[in-house]
Amino acid sequence: MAQGNYDHPSYLTRQQIGLGTSTAGANGSSGGKFFVSDMRFRKLACTVKVAGTSSGAGNSANIMVVGTYMSGFSTGLIGTALTTTTGTNTVATIALGSATALSTFTSTDLDIRLVAGSLIFYKNGTDATGTFDITAETYLDPGATWTGPPGN
Repeated sequence: MAQGNYDHPSYLTRQQIGLGTSTAGANGSSGGKFFVSDMRFRKLACTVKVAGTSSGAGNSANIMVVGTYMSGFSTGLIGTALTTTTGTNTVATIALGSATALSTFTSTDLDIRLVAGSLIFYKNGTDATGTFDITAETYLDPGATWTGPPGN
């Protein structure tokens, strides 16, 4: 169960966390973060850095999780309709096609809980030249274990 007050800004404030810029190369893995507390991931924003040469899904950002995440929060039946997934899995794909540099895309609302110690990163599509940068909208999950403010 969570430590600290539920009205603490760590629970209430959505944060923008950069996952890093991808490297060029078909099917290459890039970027990524892991956290010491369970984190909720909502929408992702993806900006094209270098235009890809593939029209369609060849140039895409495939958002992956290595570890454990929970989904199903959007059903409104929190606690009864959640699905726990463990392993290496794709949680979202943002198709970039041959969009020009500085074009920006957003994902759907992922609304997943990334379990502490799990890694979220991305894998390129089959395009060899396109690169992108991803920012994630996140917040500390209310059920997470965290150390709380100083002195607690």
